[in-house]
Amino acid sequence: MLALAAAAAGCALSSERPELNPSRFAPPAQEHEWAPRAGAPAIDLEGTAVAQAERGAPAPATKYSLAALIALALSRNPETRAAWQAARAGAAEWAVSRAPFYPTVRLESENGYERIVDQVPKHWGTLKNWRSSDQLALDYDLIDFGRRDAASRSAQAEMLAANLRFNRAIQTLVFAVEKNYYLLDARRADVLAAQAIVQLAVTDRKAVEKRHAGGLATRPDVLLARQREARARYDLENAELGVRDAEADLAPALGVRVDALPAIESSAAQPIPAGLSGAVDRLIDVALQERPDLAAAIATVREREAAVDLARASLYPTVEFSSYYGSHAFNYTLSNPPTPQFTALAPEYAAGLAVHWDAFAGFEHVNTIVRAEAERDAARADFYRGRLDVASEVWRAYYAFTTALRKYQYAQALLRASQSAYDSNFGSYRNGLATIVDLLSAERDLADAKYTLVGSRAEVLIAAASVAYATGAIPQQARP
Repeated sequence: MLALAAAAAGCALSSERPELNPSRFAPPAQEHEWAPRAGAPAIDLEGTAVAQAERGAPAPATKYSLAALIALALSRNPETRAAWQAARAGAAEWAVSRAPFYPTVRLESENGYERIVDQVPKHWGTLKNWRSSDQLALDYDLIDFGRRDAASRSAQAEMLAANLRFNRAIQTLVFAVEKNYYLLDARRADVLAAQAIVQLAVTDRKAVEKRHAGGLATRPDVLLARQREARARYDLENAELGVRDAEADLAPALGVRVDALPAIESSAAQPIPAGLSGAVDRLIDVALQERPDLAAAIATVREREAAVDLARASLYPTVEFSSYYGSHAFNYTLSNPPTPQFTALAPEYAAGLAVHWDAFAGFEHVNTIVRAEAERDAARADFYRGRLDVASEVWRAYYAFTTALRKYQYAQALLRASQSAYDSNFGSYRNGLATIVDLLSAERDLADAKYTLVGSRAEVLIAAASVAYATGAIPQQARP
């Protein structure tokens, strides 16, 4: 009856056992999306992971500077959190690799009672037995020809690589926050510029309408002014959409939902960098020394070298010491016919040396060495390629900054000249000395100059951040 009940329970629960029918839990076909089955437990989208992510949430009443945004991102960004947990796992894996340096101690204990029906000469007898077996075992690898050391060095190098990748993840996050912050600030400045252009267009349109009312302007002049005003309002709408796009780009880097983005300070008070601290070749040398991803590549090379040593050690035997000490106790009787009760308690112990050696394994050991050496050489090639890429990245960032700085200076001069030209044309038009085409052309040039200055300012700030990112500078907020 118990067996039937267990079988029935197993059948009742079989629909929820993936090991019996895994296809029920997968998408039904490649043409259709996956959906939970009817009656299946709901997926908790607001569970522990979301609760943990809410740590360090932005204060609604606080206006965040760039430094505060970086600090917020460092505490909330899921990518850096994943990199941190990967580094912690690497440290634990290194600790695991040290276990073979210590002896293994096991305690085994088997205790119980059994009642067995067995046949004896001319009778069926019942055996009743109480027994207990306890052992304490100790095993240790005496000689392994470098296997433990190679495995430990490999795990240690992988741990260092994970830590260094985490450092680079922090640098990547800081650069992403800086870049998107400057872009958002530029888009907001575009809105201010577009609003100013709308006001200019409205002023020009009113001036044309006033001259038209006095018979000094034609109907086409009025239509041109209204067309320019409509164009300015169209550009304003695009500028406001650009702000929303920039907010959507910044929010993931901060680790917050875009509808929960905090109030953000303007970068208007931030000075434009006057230049870089050194020549491009010096910055390249700094990057080759400081970039954590290059150091991680070196650690990967060390890990592959340790893997080669481990593969070579597999050619040799291992010598293992094993021992145990325990006791075996029993108490049994046999009835029908009755027999005396037998009781025993005896110690058990052993010690020995074992040699394990795969003298021939189908060329597995040799080919494992070949594979490990090839992976080591590939890691060395990746490291050299990384050095070339870093040099090119610093070179590109350096000249992007110097060019952006000169463009910003030209943009300032362009805005001053365009403002002067517009003011002159507006005065001339009001006095009848310039045409509406001249006025609207000067207004369009002034608008372009305003947008150019906003874009070039953001470009030089992003370029300066790119140089720091390319050289591997650790941000102040991330330092212990």
